[in-house]
Amino acid sequence: MRRLAVLLIFWLTLASAQAREQFTVCFDDWAPYAAYTPERGHYGITVALMREIFNDMGLGLKLQSATQSRCVAAAHAGRIDIMLFGDKEALPAHWLATNIPTEFWLVGAWVPQQSPLQRYEQLAQFNGLRVAMVTDYIYPAPIHGYHGWRSVMVGDAIDGVRQLAARRVDVMFDDLIWMRQIAKSKKLKIRMLPPLIAAQPQQHFYKPHLAPLFERYEQEVQARIKRGELDASYRAELGISYDALRRGDYAGALQ
Repeated sequence: MRRLAVLLIFWLTLASAQAREQFTVCFDDWAPYAAYTPERGHYGITVALMREIFNDMGLGLKLQSATQSRCVAAAHAGRIDIMLFGDKEALPAHWLATNIPTEFWLVGAWVPQQSPLQRYEQLAQFNGLRVAMVTDYIYPAPIHGYHGWRSVMVGDAIDGVRQLAARRVDVMFDDLIWMRQIAKSKKLKIRMLPPLIAAQPQQHFYKPHLAPLFERYEQEVQARIKRGELDASYRAELGISYDALRRGDYAGALQ
């Protein structure tokens, strides 16, 4: 009888897990926020935060790592429910956006180690230089729309970094944290010109019928911010607090 009860509990638990509503989330890899490797699976600050909150709400997530363009195509085809770090202009017009940023794109000007440039002063200092521009990126102001340099279009950020290290381009605008990690792991001779050019808050986008769900989600995010949980996550992964980035205090990120 006891064995039967144990089996019954097991099957009820399994049925409950299978019945849990799941939402498909697509993102372009961006460590330490959201990324995928065969060894670690899907991981990152954003992944952990979303998993925890959705789990608390009795909901599941099906995560998909893909390029930005593939995530956008999947959104238009109705194959996904949520896109992380999305671009409003590229996504279906009726999709909605989150209001509380939990990620910041810390954009700096990166140059080869041997470059004579030492600091970022203004975009005009790059006039006439070869600048790697990633096709899928939506660059923040003042970079977006500037035409003084010679744009070299690259299909993805990795291609741009490799060209920068090989000195086939002179400058590349990209994320402080991600570029540091790539430079270290691949032993690339590149460096960033201080200070940062921009810090752009990121948004997640979702289907309109999920509006009530994301209202609850953002309430939970706000509660975790007030409790200092995002500060702890950011310090552990980035060495700088979430609150500092939100205030625009980037000095700690440059250390």
